[in-house]
Amino acid sequence: MRRLLGPILVGIGAFLIVTGVLARFYAYPALAVAPIDQNSVTKLEAKDATILDLSTLKEVTTDMSVVNRTVGDVEASEEAGDGTLVWAGTTSYRDEIGNIRSRSAERYAHDAHTGEAINCCGAFEETTDGEREEVKRSGQISKYPFGTEKKDYKFWDATLGQAVTTKFVKESEIEGLKVYEFKYEVPTTTVGTREVPPSLVGETGTDALEVEIQYSTITQHWVEPTTGVVIDRVSETANTLALDGETLITTSGGTFQYTDEQVKENVDEYKGKASSLQAVQTTVPLVGIVLGLLVLLGGILLSRRNRTQAPPKTDA
Repeated sequence: MRRLLGPILVGIGAFLIVTGVLARFYAYPALAVAPIDQNSVTKLEAKDATILDLSTLKEVTTDMSVVNRTVGDVEASEEAGDGTLVWAGTTSYRDEIGNIRSRSAERYAHDAHTGEAINCCGAFEETTDGEREEVKRSGQISKYPFGTEKKDYKFWDATLGQAVTTKFVKESEIEGLKVYEFKYEVPTTTVGTREVPPSLVGETGTDALEVEIQYSTITQHWVEPTTGVVIDRVSETANTLALDGETLITTSGGTFQYTDEQVKENVDEYKGKASSLQAVQTTVPLVGIVLGLLVLLGGILLSRRNRTQAPPKTDA
């Protein structure tokens, strides 16, 4: 039995090494992808937000709730192939008494591992019911890459219509979960024009007046780095109308952020997922390869020792 121990240890050591290598270079890439069948609801809120009441054409202050539903288009994703995911989202804004103030829809494609935009598969934005506009996006769309680093990224801003630089700020924790904080700012920027009644912006006359649509935001993301998922988000945003560069009225504005319940749900869900993915990426490969090498070396040395200690042959 002692003579068999060396070869057995060699076999166990080789098995552990192979397991470690497969975990890092096969299992991890297979697991570090966003789901093709995504089906999630994200909830945000804004206390004392400002909106334009279309019935009175005046600014009003109200608490707002936002619900975003994201669903994966499995068939389109499979047709696209090459790690492309196609997701569709709808977003509804309601005031404090439940009236829907605005709705929008979108469809976009992105890389399953990096989260970066891929322009294909009928991507669009719909801010007016029934009017879809083809959009070419760039940068991160709804999440950061698996293995998010402490560096700056480009993140798509739908209102601005382009990707902006989201800067790494610091590492912190949310309910014991390690997160990276990122932040981007868009100063007051004209993003389009619109014809409005002169009375809407305090002017006289009957002819429609062309005004500038302006937008600004300071947006912060708190990202779980292993999965790249946004655990918490806060956006201080303003959409206004201006004439000759002078802001006249706010159409919508406030500080929109994930609800406390949404943040807790995100922490509860992704704390476990991050730990499991980290184990596959680092713990299992490290333990498997290091322990495997030690066991393999021990088996080789034991086999050599057994051969040198073998009893000499005697003549009959």
